[in-house]
Amino acid sequence: MKKSMVVLAAASLVALTGCTNMNIFKDNPEPAPAEPQVDLNPQPMAPGMMSAGQIKQILSGKSWKWASPKNSGVTLYADDGSSLVEVTGKGTTTGKWSVKDGQLCESFAPAPFLPKGVPMTCQPFSGSGNTYKVGQATFTLA
Repeated sequence: MKKSMVVLAAASLVALTGCTNMNIFKDNPEPAPAEPQVDLNPQPMAPGMMSAGQIKQILSGKSWKWASPKNSGVTLYADDGSSLVEVTGKGTTTGKWSVKDGQLCESFAPAPFLPKGVPMTCQPFSGSGNTYKVGQATFTLA
């Protein structure tokens, strides 16, 4: 089953050639790093809360299996903030993601099973190792 998910994800990537900003292939030249931005009004983090940098490092360039009360699937979080989402039994869509201290923010493009898409929403991110919670969903490294 894992092999079929990889094949489906690869086929979806080929089908989504219009998403040229997805830099998921390491043999492509990396863009020049952006100038770091300094938050002039930082908010104190709650004890145990992960920084935005920690969350980005955990997710970037990896595929994560997820299960929520209503759906499950696999999401590939590309380094450039784009994502490819496979919802089990429903299909695939693309998305965008970003992080804030302690939160993962995601939006999803319209798809047959998601006619209006989903606007950017942020949810608490916690966990360690290869298992994390995002809102009510559990993420494990695929």
